[in-house]
Amino acid sequence: MPRIVSMKRAHVPACQKITAVSEPWKTLNAGVDFAHYIALKQSYVCIDAGRVSGFIIFTPEPVFARGGYLRAIGVAPDARRRGIGKALMSFAEGKTARRSENFYLCVSSFNRHAQSFYKSIGYRKVGTLPDLIKPGASEFVYWKRLKPIL
Repeated sequence: MPRIVSMKRAHVPACQKITAVSEPWKTLNAGVDFAHYIALKQSYVCIDAGRVSGFIIFTPEPVFARGGYLRAIGVAPDARRRGIGKALMSFAEGKTARRSENFYLCVSSFNRHAQSFYKSIGYRKVGTLPDLIKPGASEFVYWKRLKPIL
């Protein structure tokens, strides 16, 4: 049974391996400053069969339009399509819903698999930021309401 725990320094090498072979980091030739998010207590890993199968970094407090923000999510290639990403997102949404009404994320226009994933779990594309990170590519803003409007 997979479990989600706070990310520790010992988890970082496994998370770096995930980003090295995953979008958007592969296309952008970029990484994630895991130490920064560990210090902020905003990073978590999914442990499955004794190893890191995925990670998620998010801010649950309202940072934009009454919503928390997903900073990064990654799932090991051999753990994909097994519900790890969905479990990580559900975990983040649950923690965020205690403090925020909405949850936001950005996803690169070239990252079509991620776009499909977010749509499948109830996110809607609500905006476009052209050329934000990579010339010729856009970042799409996605949103999900976590609590009903009162």
